[in-house]
Parts: sequence; structure tokens; C-alpha cells
Amino acid sequence: MNKKRTLAAILSASVLTATAGIPAVYANENNHASMEQRAEQAQSALKDAWIDGKLETTLLFNEHLNSFDIDTDVRNGVAYLNGTVESDIDRDLAGEIAESIDGVREVENHLIVDADNAAMAHASDEYEERRGFKQSVMNATLTARVKSQLLLNNNTGGLSIDVDSRDGIVTLSGEVDSAQEKDLAVQIARNTEGTRSVNDNLMVGEQQEEAE
Repeated sequence: MNKKRTLAAILSASVLTATAGIPAVYANENNHASMEQRAEQAQSALKDAWIDGKLETTLLFNEHLNSFDIDTDVRNGVAYLNGTVESDIDRDLAGEIAESIDGVREVENHLIVDADNAAMAHASDEYEERRGFKQSVMNATLTARVKSQLLLNNNTGGLSIDVDSRDGIVTLSGEVDSAQEKDLAVQIARNTEGTRSVNDNLMVGEQQEEAE
């Protein structure tokens, strides 16, 4: 996704949308038609930018795909994929993901399979930074999911249970009222999408008192 182009599209769309609100008395019929056309183009540009952002995010968080070398662009509902991937499977997967995005009516998959080039990119500092950012977001997302499930369950004291996630490993800590509640909280965490394993550091009320 070309960030400068996307920003320009959004700014342009904002200006054109505002312009479209000028009363017809200030323009003749031709100008009015032209303004309506530009407003439609602006709306289309905004929609494309939204679809592009959703596509990039979906590619980024797909656990089976390394998306750091994939450049996306959406124009008039057509998604363009460019860049380098490690295998034919990655190329096809990226194309399937793009087709699944709501609003995409066609996919132009120009991804090139080049394992050597992809390996060089993976060794770069930028790749490590982006991977670290992705992991941080995934950790925060999983933590929020588990915490939400605990809060939604009437039999667990979600407010008193601390949740931490790292690389799919969820750690529960804090105090619960009973062994049953402890077991339930652990099971809820295990059943949450994205959890690989659970570290149970929860303490039942009596255990907490003894530890103090």
C-alpha cells in the first residue's frame, strides 16, 4: 500500500466532498454535473483506501503468511498485489485472502516467488522491527480477548484476574474465590482463539492469605 497515495486520496476526497456541498446557484449545470462526478470519485477513493487498509491488516495478521514484502493497492475495487513471497503457496494464499475481502471485486496478483530475495529481506533490521510490532499487537489482541471472555462469564471474577499474553502463551495471575473458579478461568483462557498454552498463576483466596 502506497501510504503517500492513500493520504493524498483521503485529503482529496475530503476537499471534493466539501466542495460538493456548494449550492447550485454558484455554478451552471455543467459545473454541477462535474462536481457530482468528482464527489463520486472522491467517495470511490475513500472506499478503496478503506479496503486497502483492511487488506493490509488481514495479510499482516495471517499466521500462515509472511506479508512484509507484499505491497497492496486498491483502485476501483480491484486489488493489486506486488512484491516478493517465498513460495507459490504464499502467492496463492495472498490472492485468496485478497479475494475474501468485502468490497474487492477482482484481484491482480503480480507477486513474484523469490525465496532468496525473501530470505535477504527477512534478515534486515526493518523486518525485525515490523515483526516485533506485529507480535506486540497480536499479544495485546489475545490479552483483550481472554479478558473479555472472563468478564462476560458470570462465574469468574474477571476484574480481579490479571491477563498477560506473549507468543500465544497466556498467563493468568491474581486471586479467585475458589478452586472451581480457578479451573474455569484457565479453561476459558485455553478455549480463547489464539491461545497456545496457559500459565496458571492464580491463587485461591485462602492460598493468598497463607502466602502473605
